[in-house]
Amino acid sequence: MVELYGVKLLDETRFIEMKSLLCAHLPDGSTKKAARFRFSAGVQRQIFGELMVRSILCSKYGYQNHQIHFEYSKNGKPLLNGSKNIHFNISHSGDWVVCAFSGEQVGVDVEKVRNINFNIARRFYSEEEVATLFSLPENEQTDFFFDLWTLKESYLKALGTGLTKSLSSFTVKLAESDISLYDGDKKMAVSLEKIRLDKNHKLAVCGYEDKLPDYLERLFIDDLLSMIQS
Repeated sequence: MVELYGVKLLDETRFIEMKSLLCAHLPDGSTKKAARFRFSAGVQRQIFGELMVRSILCSKYGYQNHQIHFEYSKNGKPLLNGSKNIHFNISHSGDWVVCAFSGEQVGVDVEKVRNINFNIARRFYSEEEVATLFSLPENEQTDFFFDLWTLKESYLKALGTGLTKSLSSFTVKLAESDISLYDGDKKMAVSLEKIRLDKNHKLAVCGYEDKLPDYLERLFIDDLLSMIQS
């Protein structure tokens, strides 16, 4: 079963008040990595992403925080050391940090919806996707662009290939009741789901299980602290 969780960034004053308490649950290497970010949002995303994964592993999977160690694939995807049955993925954009958990490979992507030059699609989308995008009324193009972007990114993250596989090398087809993905003429055996978190953010998840959630469980900072101490 795929599970989705998310936490929103704090205002800067609240984050400064809680930063030491949050970092106390992370290894020194993680807090040093977070400190490299220049702005508060980047620091929060780094801290919240790992803290959320650790909290869920403790509360849902029975780990103690000190037992949790991560390793990385050759393409940089984080993995839980010592477990082949627990897979997770993290994404962040705008006000949200999200993560997905599954017994199979899983990918998740969140994006803040913003004004964009749609010609960028000609570089990253397949010919069929580009044709569909520009055939839509202007007031529908932004939603379609970000639906596609998050779905395609979630697929690459589930594969764990990073940008070694081009976004334009496969096609996502959006129907009213179905989302399918083709690599050339071959329909890929993956499940995809798109979710709108709020008016400014879109989310997509990709997995190898038949049914994916159509909602995200929102967590708060106090929840994470309680879960990691459980």
